[in-house]
Amino acid sequence: MKRLITKLAVLFAMAAFATAAFAAEAVKGKVTAVDGEKVTVTTERDLPAWVKKGVNVEALGGAPTVVEVKGNEVVLKFGKAKAAKIKTDSTVTISEAAGDELQGC
Repeated sequence: MKRLITKLAVLFAMAAFATAAFAAEAVKGKVTAVDGEKVTVTTERDLPAWVKKGVNVEALGGAPTVVEVKGNEVVLKFGKAKAAKIKTDSTVTISEAAGDELQGC
């Protein structure tokens, strides 16, 4: 019984690592405009399918919401304090959110 539980634990761990290995790649770009809480980022290439309106992403140490997507340009909504620290021409890496952000309530 102990061996069965150990084998199942190893199997689940391998499955977890396999899904992490196939995670979507990050996209790099530059901040082209900062307008209050909204930050516009232009990327070097087209955005992947997971970058769509309303989705939370990880960028600049935060978890902004995607407000708008146009070609290789994406508008992210940060909190006021975070957006105030962001400078134009900053390099940004946008990656898919891990899903462990606080959900509120």
